[in-house]
Amino acid sequence: MMFKGDSAEIQHVDFSHSHPRKAINAQLIFACTVFGAASFLFGFDDKIISPVAALPAFVEKFQGPNPVSGKYILTARNQDLVFSLPLVGSVIGGLLASPLNFHLGRKWPLIAAYIISVGGGLLQVFAPNLGAFIGGRSINSVALGIINATAPLYIAEVVPASIRGRSVSSTNILNLTAGVIGTVVVFKTEKIDGILSYQIPLAVQCALPVILLFLTIPLPESPQWLVGKGKLERARDSLRKLRGFSDEEVDDELHLMERSEQNEHEINAQVKFWHIFQQQHLKRTITAGSFFSLNQISGIILSTTYATVFLQEIGIGNAFTLTIIASCCTLAGTIAAPFVIDRAGRRPTAFVGMGILFTIDVAAGSLAFYKGNKQAITAIAGLSFVFNFFCASSFFSLANLMPSEMATPKLRHHTMSYTVACAQTTAVITTLAVPQLTSADAANLGAKTYLVFAGCMAAIIVFYYFLMPETRGRTFAEIDEMYAANIPMWKWRSYETSFQMRPRGSKGVVGIDNLDGLRSL
Repeated sequence: MMFKGDSAEIQHVDFSHSHPRKAINAQLIFACTVFGAASFLFGFDDKIISPVAALPAFVEKFQGPNPVSGKYILTARNQDLVFSLPLVGSVIGGLLASPLNFHLGRKWPLIAAYIISVGGGLLQVFAPNLGAFIGGRSINSVALGIINATAPLYIAEVVPASIRGRSVSSTNILNLTAGVIGTVVVFKTEKIDGILSYQIPLAVQCALPVILLFLTIPLPESPQWLVGKGKLERARDSLRKLRGFSDEEVDDELHLMERSEQNEHEINAQVKFWHIFQQQHLKRTITAGSFFSLNQISGIILSTTYATVFLQEIGIGNAFTLTIIASCCTLAGTIAAPFVIDRAGRRPTAFVGMGILFTIDVAAGSLAFYKGNKQAITAIAGLSFVFNFFCASSFFSLANLMPSEMATPKLRHHTMSYTVACAQTTAVITTLAVPQLTSADAANLGAKTYLVFAGCMAAIIVFYYFLMPETRGRTFAEIDEMYAANIPMWKWRSYETSFQMRPRGSKGVVGIDNLDGLRSL
């Protein structure tokens, strides 16, 4: 059943729903592109650190040869410091984003994050020792935490409801495009002698927030936030800039925002964070909170975060070139994902994708026993690229989509906070654990680590068979009903619900006068 005062439903009911193309203008496209480009900064940072940390000049500057292997590869301890410790900064940034977004809106927290990012980036470029470099990465991670929580929020609030999903999810493509560009930059500087080989990519990283800063300053603030603060005239001005239709239609949409905001205040007074752990919500909370976390123990970390370092450790030829290929495979999978997920459904996409990932984990881990065999090493690298594609087109993309679909609407914000907290916790644990498993100066498993992830994938497949619903084409009302009726997850696809908010596929507009009717469902 639906909950009274369900703001998530009302947010999808706006005046522009019936004619989204008419609502779109050049200013809206530009604003969404600039805010979406914030994920470009995250993608660049996320993908350059592995090749940068594998550059001989970087290792020589901050460590020297590995005492066990004698190669210019970071020890397991230093890998933990470089890759894992800064993630604490992203947790802090994510926590800071909530009060900043509440008090300052969407634009100014993003601008502040860009300034912080420049400071952290400069410290990395000119770091005299490893501690200073890690400090710079940690400062930059604070900025990225704010960015990741703020940019999608702005886009979701300013676009017409009918294109919200596509608009927000498109930031993943920008994120991974940045990763490809970042790895190409490091590939081009790899052959430069001296510290410039790693300073140039880091300098490019410093330049990106400066460009985004100047592009963001003239953009209008989120009308939804301005309405929530009672600044109706400013909200009308912002909405007027972001919409391609008449003043009368702008006023109608603004009125809907006011009603939605009133409803939101009612909801916040009724629910608390710990309600997500109540018996009627616990199953969906556990499932929603697991997607980002379990995605990280699939084995993907070996071919993304640690890609270049890992490829060097197993003795592959040109690890930097192969890292670019790995990033391109991930990007290709992300582009394919929307077509696959919408056509095949959530569960089929998940289980086919996860089955392939499990098979690759077993195959790559088994090939690792052929130590010194060049064909086996090449095959492991090739399997990692295939892994990237299928993980991006299934598990990773579902991790971005499913939590927002399955959470009960009145607890969606709390559920998403819990999901992010679980994801960051798992990220810290995983990035700490992997060097201890793969590195020559630790467990020295190398590519055999894939077998560890194969065991994780087997458990994940069983877990999701019983707990993952099929939500394709379902309204929030239907999802609530099926959870309340305790329908087994494998029966959701064919189950006929007795209640729908409105007929599926309807393109009509729910007008202002009908909002009270929606709230009473």
